[in-house]
Order: sequence, then C-alpha cells, then structure tokens
Amino acid sequence: MKSFQAFFIGLLLPMLSFPVGALPAEDEDDPVRNGIRLSALRAHPVRSVQFWRPADKSQAPETRIGPAPPELIDFLRLDNTFQGYSERPVPASADSAFIRDVETAVSSLHESVRVITGRMVFCIALIRELGGGTGYMDVVADLDGSAAGGFIVLDEVALDRSANAWASWKEGSAFQSSAEDILDVRIENPENDTRANAIRHILLHELGHVIDAVLGVTPIDGGNTQNIRSRGFYGLSWAYPPPSQPLLLPGDTLRSRYDDKWEDRETLAFYTFENSKHTLSDAASIYAWLRQTNFPTLYAATSSADDFAESFANYVHVVLDQRPFEIRLKQQQSSANLLESCWDSPRCATKKMAVEHLLARAAQLR
Repeated sequence: MKSFQAFFIGLLLPMLSFPVGALPAEDEDDPVRNGIRLSALRAHPVRSVQFWRPADKSQAPETRIGPAPPELIDFLRLDNTFQGYSERPVPASADSAFIRDVETAVSSLHESVRVITGRMVFCIALIRELGGGTGYMDVVADLDGSAAGGFIVLDEVALDRSANAWASWKEGSAFQSSAEDILDVRIENPENDTRANAIRHILLHELGHVIDAVLGVTPIDGGNTQNIRSRGFYGLSWAYPPPSQPLLLPGDTLRSRYDDKWEDRETLAFYTFENSKHTLSDAASIYAWLRQTNFPTLYAATSSADDFAESFANYVHVVLDQRPFEIRLKQQQSSANLLESCWDSPRCATKKMAVEHLLARAAQLR
C-alpha cells in the first residue's frame, strides 16, 4: 500500500530547516525521482507541526476530518510524481457520505484510542485518486525535529466496500486469484458489516504507524544492534541482519526469527494480486506456518513496521472492542478455517503484553 511507502519516505532524512525552494546540492541521501527531490517532500509545510496546530497550547488537540486542504493536495501530487503514480489527487466533496462514514468510524473507536488519535493524528484528509492504495500516512515533525504525530489520507473511491468485503479483498491481494478457491475474511458481524467499519479498521492500521513513529517502536533509521535489542516489541519477531545482508528499506528487516523454517515468508507481498508468487492453493500451508509464529495476521509477517501496525490494529479490534476476526478458505462445497485471533493463545502472549505496554505509553503522552 502507498501508506507503507510513505511511512519510510517520511523518515528517510532528518528534519530539514530550509524552505522548499532552497534545496541543497543532490547527493546519495537526497535522490531525485521524476524531477522531484526527496528533500522537497521532507521540507514541505504539511510535514511540520506549525501547519496543523495553533501555537496556543491551552487548546485541546483535535483531529481535523474533511476534504484535504490545498497544501496537502500539493504535497500528495508531488509525492505521486516522486513515486511514479499517474493519479492526480483531488479533495473529496465536503458534503459526501464518505465524510460521514469516516466521522462514524472515528467516533466508534475505543475511548483510549480516540484520545491517542486526538493527540497524534493532526488530520484525516479525504481525497479521490490517491494512487497506490486505499490509505496513506506521513509523519509530522515537532519544532525539535522529533515525530509529533502524523496525518492520514483516505481515498473515497478505493474504499467503496463493506468491512468484510474490504478485508477479504486485502487478504486475497497476497495471492493469485483462483476460480475454485476464495479467501473469506470476517472482521464484523452481519449487522455491522458497513463501509464505516472498513474505514475504522484502516484507520487503526495507519494509527499504528503514527504511534510507531512517535514512540520509536521500529528502528526506522537502521539503528545499531544494541539499540534494536532494547526495543522489546521489535525483538519479539525480528532479527537485525548482519552487514552482508543489507536492508531493502530503512527500518525493514529482511529476516524474521522464523525464516530458517518458514522460507515462504520473505516472498509474501500484499496488493500484488496476479503478480504474487503464491496461489490460493498455497494458502493452507502458509497460514499453517503463520500459526506457529507470534504474528497475529499474515500482513504483520511481511515487514517489521507493518508487524506493529497490524498487531496494534488487530489487538484493538479484537481485545478492546470485542469484534470478530476469522479467515476461511472456501473451496466449492467445503470451508476450512485458516486463522483466528491469537490474543488469548500462548503464541501471542508476549506480543500482547508488549502492545498493551506501548498502548499505555501512547495514552500518557501530552
């Protein structure tokens, strides 16, 4: 998803102090793609806390929900050009039913999560023609250059699905399609199977990325072995690769602690559809391996950053909000259970404690 890419682009470089128009000479840490320089994206006004929050600290934090402002549209178009997407984002309509669904999704969040959202998410901006996925997040820098929070962008067109239909589409995107096999994902009971609850689940995942950036859960900057070992959540599933095994992206490891036995994990890729290396005939064996790990979802197993975002979202969804989570493989007249919640099982016990600890830390921030 585009949100995953933006998460790394937003943290590739330290916060820059120069205006967009005064760019330094290009070097290997400041690449130019399609005529757009990375430092221009990093220095864009929407990535600074001054753009989103007033100087009056007595004013309670509040997340803006509505059509993307012109400045954010400018940033998204620059980012699309940089990443090679042809789409030209435009704001969603101010009176659309989509906005009402997003407001419903936010109001339905657990109280503790709403508090964190208000403090860390400066804006949930709604657009059309995002490009590259259904959602996007990027980091907003505080005055000292640290991560103050982030903004989230949602595409009205791409999110025109009910909760279970969206979850099934997302899960199925990791496999080539099949005429005989169907992945059926249930994240809501029939009476709650709405578009608002699909949006709600996406917001939880993107909020997980924001929390990650603020708390430093995942070693986005590469870090060093000592620092990485001190990060409790990260070390539960990931091993820092040796120098001979370079990182593909900052913060994204090539190896999990399960890869010696689960060789297929490194070839998992969501939103690849017919370009996936796996067919639905592989699903049963892949989910069997997943159940021997502490990853709560298959998407969590694809990267260290998405591990936390997925773990946070799934924990809030299942444990705090008591909502269903089940994945089944339907084959003609038969149906087999592939995955269900792991939060009450021994395999996710230590990760559950880590998520609860990080959730408490996030709630304490002012």
